[in-house]
Amino acid sequence: MKFSLRQRLVFTHLFLLFIVTIIVGLIIINELQRYYTSRLFEELKTQLNEIEHLLTTSAFGFDERGIKYGQLTGYARVGQMRLTLIDSTGRVVFESEVAPDSLRQVENHLARPEVQMALKAGFGRDERLSATVKRRLFYVAKRIPPPLTPFPLLAQVRFIRLAIPLIEVERILNEIRWKIVAGSLLVLFFTGLISYWVSSRLTTPLQELARTADLVKQGHIEAHFQRASDDELGELADLLNDMLAKVRDDWEKIQKLETMRSQFLGNVSHELRTPIFAVQGYLETLMENNVANPQLQKSFVEKAYHQAARLNDLLTDLIDISRIESGEMQMSFQYFDLHEWLNKQVADMQGMAQEHQVLLTLYRSQFYRPAAVLGDRERLNQVMTNLIVNAIKYNVPGGKVEVGYRDKPKHIEIFVADTGRGIPAEHLSRIFERFYRVDKERSRAVGGTGLGLAIVKHIVEAHDSEVLVQSEVGKGSIFSFVLKKK
Repeated sequence: MKFSLRQRLVFTHLFLLFIVTIIVGLIIINELQRYYTSRLFEELKTQLNEIEHLLTTSAFGFDERGIKYGQLTGYARVGQMRLTLIDSTGRVVFESEVAPDSLRQVENHLARPEVQMALKAGFGRDERLSATVKRRLFYVAKRIPPPLTPFPLLAQVRFIRLAIPLIEVERILNEIRWKIVAGSLLVLFFTGLISYWVSSRLTTPLQELARTADLVKQGHIEAHFQRASDDELGELADLLNDMLAKVRDDWEKIQKLETMRSQFLGNVSHELRTPIFAVQGYLETLMENNVANPQLQKSFVEKAYHQAARLNDLLTDLIDISRIESGEMQMSFQYFDLHEWLNKQVADMQGMAQEHQVLLTLYRSQFYRPAAVLGDRERLNQVMTNLIVNAIKYNVPGGKVEVGYRDKPKHIEIFVADTGRGIPAEHLSRIFERFYRVDKERSRAVGGTGLGLAIVKHIVEAHDSEVLVQSEVGKGSIFSFVLKKK
């Protein structure tokens, strides 16, 4: 059977109170019993002293002929007690509950605990079931010295013993026990009500939090945890709301990534299909039509080769961006000479620039100073290659591309500027997305893979920098980023 938190709290409180009540009750009863027994012992000691005084007088208990048996028996009955007189040998010489002619049948009392205690300490006490009268009695005995009296028989008495039934003490203790039980039940009842109320105050907010959490589990991430109080539960609600806000953000990112993944797969399949189909078409034409013209054959082979090269570039870029985004591509940072590096980049790209009738130059400032920057030279080669290639391919015949850098207080700004077509403002925020093209037809015509700027973005960000773009349609574009200088 499953118990709720509220039920467990109530049961726990009641159980603890029940245990405490039993322990306290036992302690109280034990202490009361000791108290009443001590009081009773003191009272009976006083009565023993009174009886001793009365026995030593000539008017009570004894005369020349012996014990006044009837008078002593009546005295004991009026006092609702049992009176016993015992000699030094333990023989009973008087017993208020036994007839005179039956005293011989009463066993010796010298070994009785209260008698032995009185023999040693003057007074003795004991509680037990009487073998004579078959009742539970409280016994008190007193040892008396030899009296100065003219009655010889009294000289034989060495112990006076009183016994009273414990029924009265037990009755009082029973009443106390019942009162404790009744009080405990009353306390348990009210404690149960208070515990239920307190546990409700505690568990109701928890149940609300659990219900909201269940809604979130079912996919309702727009749910909100209510802050019902200013205590720890309120802090828990705030914490859960903070966590839920992060879940919402993560969920939006996951949805966005899922959308990007779907778009990426679609774009990849489309980008791969185009060169594959082109290669397949050229080869089928050569195989089936038996083209006899060597010049035409060469043209088809060259086109198929260019499409295969494009396919190879696309696969290379896909591998690179996959390695970068997965963290498999490790960066190796070191300082290197910036001017020498940029000069090599420009020299390597001069052939492509001349092919597209574009003037590619290295910017030389009159304030030029040698500079060393920190970065992964090999990966930065990819960045510059992509930026310069784009600046050349998307330029105009007779256009210019300028590569250079500017010295800043803490960094070196590297830039690639062109006088090309420019990028419309509405496309600037998306040009670093994978396979995003401003002019799709022209991009495919110049052989772009659609991944170059995405690779540039990731590599530059790995250098704790950002690619900035300034562009104006019909005037050109400037791509720039910064590197830490030595």
